[in-house]
Amino acid sequence: MDWKEVGLQFVKKGLPLLGGLIGGPAGNLGAQAAISLVSSALGKGEAEITPESVVKTISVNPESLVELRKLEMQHKERLQEFLLEERKLELQDVANARQRSTEVVKATGKIDYFQYGLATVITVGFFSLTALMYFKPIPEASLGPINQLFGALVLGFGSVIGYFFGSSKGSSDKNKLFSNTK
Repeated sequence: MDWKEVGLQFVKKGLPLLGGLIGGPAGNLGAQAAISLVSSALGKGEAEITPESVVKTISVNPESLVELRKLEMQHKERLQEFLLEERKLELQDVANARQRSTEVVKATGKIDYFQYGLATVITVGFFSLTALMYFKPIPEASLGPINQLFGALVLGFGSVIGYFFGSSKGSSDKNKLFSNTK
């Protein structure tokens, strides 16, 4: 078991802020802060808290879930700030990738066709495999590898769409930013 699974369980149990932070990228400040809060609420030291010990404590003592809900409500603003900071970092990462492309064109005078080629391969692969799976039955022996390939293509296709077209949340944030600067 890992922290992502604990985060998912927290969200299912009505702890969306703690779950979102704990289940987020490992090692970030928000996840560390959330784990620290959980350890204090469960009466454990940070050194002894593990994903397994958290799940076990909650299953053995349902009152600990009530304590965690109280804790989430008490620290709601700070936890939301951590979630917002994570989102800003994600959007900044996309902006940096786009900026890199612009800088390459400025420096060399040429478009980096590799990224467009890779995006094309991922998009064609996604739609081809989707059509193939729809029209042809998959042999039982190939089901696992095909599902893995399809999962990778779905993630890649999502990244391609996010990179080239942005997300609705990112676009909304960008529009607000531009309207504030005028």
